Parts: sequence; structure tokens; C-alpha cells
Amino acid sequence: MVLVESSRLRLLSLASLYFAQGIPIGLLDVAMPAWLAGQGVGAGAIGAYAAAIGLPWAFKLIAGPFMDRYQYLAMGRRRPWVIGTQAALVLALAGLAVLGVIGDATQGYLPALMVMGALVNVCAATQDVATDGMAIDVVPFDERGRANAFMAFGQVLGFGLFGGLSGVLLARYGLDVAASVAALSVAAILALSIATRERAGERLLPWTAGAPNPDQPRPPKSFAVMAGSLLRALALPMSLLLTAIVFLARAATGMVLVVIPIVGVQELGYPGEQVSMAIAVASVAAAVLGLAFGPLIDRVGPRPAMVWGLLATAAATFAFALTPALWSQPAYALAFLLLSQVCAQVVFIAFIAQYMNMSWARVAATQFAVYMAVANLARSAGAGFYGAIAGPVDTAGVFMIIGGLLVVACLLVTPFRFEAHERQLGALAARS
Repeated sequence: MVLVESSRLRLLSLASLYFAQGIPIGLLDVAMPAWLAGQGVGAGAIGAYAAAIGLPWAFKLIAGPFMDRYQYLAMGRRRPWVIGTQAALVLALAGLAVLGVIGDATQGYLPALMVMGALVNVCAATQDVATDGMAIDVVPFDERGRANAFMAFGQVLGFGLFGGLSGVLLARYGLDVAASVAALSVAAILALSIATRERAGERLLPWTAGAPNPDQPRPPKSFAVMAGSLLRALALPMSLLLTAIVFLARAATGMVLVVIPIVGVQELGYPGEQVSMAIAVASVAAAVLGLAFGPLIDRVGPRPAMVWGLLATAAATFAFALTPALWSQPAYALAFLLLSQVCAQVVFIAFIAQYMNMSWARVAATQFAVYMAVANLARSAGAGFYGAIAGPVDTAGVFMIIGGLLVVACLLVTPFRFEAHERQLGALAARS
């Protein structure tokens, strides 16, 4: 099975790798906060937990350059890193299961849970870098919208399904079983990565037959050369503007990920298991609907998709903030959750597509990793910010703040012009 020779295989492989990234998100970001809330852990402590486990996604800033600099081309440019990081993720999830056996993951045990959760996400984040680099290398330009939709679908499906499943397993059996199921699931996807080559003639494993593809570019000779090109690309005006837009939008997402379980469990009195399942259902529905948006974003362009997605999400958030009397109605709360998830999916797909298009070919993997690291750091910052304001600001006020962040992000999209960035990249290439 060779990725560059089959569109279906590319889409399946990339979607499955993003699904693997979604598994720990479902367990740690979706199910765990609801479980902790059900055990009486305070909002501030849960916000601190969410911020701590989200911080390792900024590790991509370090992982990206190493993946560009050090490669084992006999197995492909990115595939050795994909296999290695997936194997590490399996081991980290197994370690989390051991923690579930030897300890009680309540407030007194929260520091250990934070450390293990952060370790799991270090592995997931480095796998994400390798996957994104592989996508840039093997996906043709005219297939990127569809590929991004499948990648986003895979991740949301992963954290949606495992958010719901982990919520049930945590409530009924505990952390050891929930983490073990997650580890086995990632291991199954690892088997697919081992069986798939990037290009014909490459090795499946280091000790099997094969050779580097002669058309593959060689790694940069030094970090200094790579860093200079990267900084010039990141400092372009449209690059900085898009980074600010994404930071605001993803910070809002980070706040939502924490506030929804707390509202459902501690304010409305639903069991944590039911809240996790509701989030899972909405996430999976959004992922399925999101598959239709890839070709649409290719036609209209990422910028209009960002504008309409951000506006719709902000409008739904403001409406929910202004109607607290209706929050206890399950149909109303679920409708808001579904609408916000679908809109967020559109924005997420558009962000990924725009980031991929804006990356300079000579440092594309590292540049894309930096973009995505900032996006994930923003989500962690949003979760931490919620923990800081949870006491002084009531829940309706928190939703108003989330809506405000989305409106500001939408306003910043107005002066964004990809064509200007493309011209400036061409000028950089001409001077290099």
C-alpha cells in the first residue's frame, strides 16, 4: 500500500492518524473534566488540569524542526516519526492505566493525573507534527480541502467517540479500563501505519528490504538555515494576522471545552456520564457534517468559510448566554451544543486548509507545526483563563466572553488577504 499512488489510501490513512490523536483528547479533555466534576473537584482545579494537559501541544514548536532536520528516508520522510510517536502514545496511555490501578484520581491525586495526561499529550502532539508533515508531502494541492475535511473528521470522530465511551468507562470501571481501551485502539491504528509506505520501494521497517526514493529532497544541512527561512515566513504580515485570528478562536474553544461539562454536571445536575455522551454525540454529528465542507471550502475559499463559521458560532453563543432559563431543557442545550460544534468544525477545517496553503515549501512541516502549536496553546490558554474567571464571573458572563472573542476574531479576518501572502512568499523564494 503506497500513499502517493492512491487518493483513497491517503484519505483513510490521514483520517485514521487524526482519529488516533482524537482518542486521548476524548479521554483527557472531554470525559475527564466531567468525571472530575462528578467527584466534586472545583471549577478552578478542573481549569488548571485542562490547562496543564493542553500545554504539551506547544511541544510541536520543538518537534517540528527535529522532524525536518533528522529523517530516515529509507522508510519515508515522515513515516518513521509517525510510527515512533504512535508507539510512544500507546505506552503513555498504558502508563495512565497503571496510574488508575495504583491511585485514586480525585482532587488529592490531581497532580499525578496532570503529569501523566501531559505525557500522553506530548506523544499525541509529536504524532500530530509527523502526520501534518506527511500530509503536506503526499497530498496534491487540489486535494487539500477534501483531505483537511477528512483529517478534521478523523480527529473529531476520535474525541467524540472516545469522549462518550471514556465517560461510560470512567464512571463504571475507572481510569485503568478507560486508558487501556484507548491504548489498544491506538495500537490498532499503529498497525495500519506499519503496513503503509509513503512511496514505492521504501522499507516497511528498518530491517526489511527497500531504499530511499531518489526524488525525495534531502533534509536541511543545519538548524540555522532552517530557522532563518522559518522566521522570515512566520513574520510576514498575513501570517501574523492569521495567527492572531486563530489564537482568539481557539481560546474560545478551550473555554467551551471546560465550561460545558461543569454547567451540565454542577449547575444542571446531570451525571458526568450523560454529559460526556452528549458532547460525544454532538461532536460526531459535526464531524460527519464536516465532510461536506471540504469541497465547499475549496470552492469558496477558506477566508469566507472562516467569516461565516465564526459569526454563526458567536451568534449561537450569545443567544445561549442570554437564555439561562432554558439551559435546563435538554433539547435546547443539545441544540446549542450541536450548532456550536458544527460551526466550530467549519472554522477548524478552514484554518487547517489556510495554514497548509500559507506554509513555505522549504520549511513547510516546521511552519505548519508552529501554526498548529500556537493554535493548541491558545486552547490551553482559554481553559486556564476560564479557571481564573470562574469565580468572579457567572456562567452566562463566561459565554458572553466566549462570544466576544469570536466576534473579535471575525473582525480580524476582514483585512486578511492570502494573495498578498503568496506574493511575499514568492519574493522570499526569489531572494533565497
